[in-house]
Amino acid sequence: MSQISFVNNQFINRDQAFVSIEDRAFQFADGVYEVILFKNGKLIDARPHLNRLFNGLSKLSINHNFLQDEIVENILQLFKKNEMESGSLYLQVSRGVAKRGLLTPRGIEPNLVMTVDDHKEFNDEEFTRGVKIMSADDIRWHMVDVKTTALLASSMAKQKAADAGYDDALFVRDGVVTEGTFANFFFVDQDGVLVTKKLDNLVLPGITRARIIDLAKKQGLQVIERDFSLDEVLKNAKEAFLTSSTLLVRPVVQIDENLVGDGKVGEVTKVMRKLYLDFINS
Repeated sequence: MSQISFVNNQFINRDQAFVSIEDRAFQFADGVYEVILFKNGKLIDARPHLNRLFNGLSKLSINHNFLQDEIVENILQLFKKNEMESGSLYLQVSRGVAKRGLLTPRGIEPNLVMTVDDHKEFNDEEFTRGVKIMSADDIRWHMVDVKTTALLASSMAKQKAADAGYDDALFVRDGVVTEGTFANFFFVDQDGVLVTKKLDNLVLPGITRARIIDLAKKQGLQVIERDFSLDEVLKNAKEAFLTSSTLLVRPVVQIDENLVGDGKVGEVTKVMRKLYLDFINS
């Protein structure tokens, strides 16, 4: 069976799905995207994802007539046409097609593209092993809170980390830890407080991040959102983890040459993984 994709209100075989070479996302990374988890026939936090998508379109002044209910229906139809009960969705909206020019064109129609793929979760053995990450200068632009398709800096940092034998990179800007290349970052301090960076224009307002904070507070854990340095993490973190729609909860056991805590997956991380798995499987 050929895999089906979605391009501008049409369901079409992926190998026949195309957009123009003058699409603004292709030439200028002029677009936004979302990745949404689909589990047991249910979209996970679809509304928060689409709210963030629409907010990004507004901040980039990309005019559109999209309706969230219609997008959700098309997503569900896309998974159905691909005979998938679980997986992940990639949704991208570009400003549209126009003759190449530095000024943003007016009056063009945005392109909406969606594809689905399998999603491989961390198994128990991989979770217990955890991941090792490398610190890296955060050279991304100053609108990281908008989930644009401009991912080259993140991709290059992740590749550099992989080439050095690490699983990912942890961005640091002006002495402040921001996030992973494609994930938010949490650590547990010596008092058992769960800490993550406060939201601003230099960090993505992660949907899984928000869900983890909500689940942690309902569990009775203290959560603080604030700025912190890499040095604080290295000296005071008992445990740490990354979160995203595809990583879920990914334990961090080493940063650069330094073990996080005792170098093993911490108890809070285990609890948060279980809570999140229970949530997406409910």
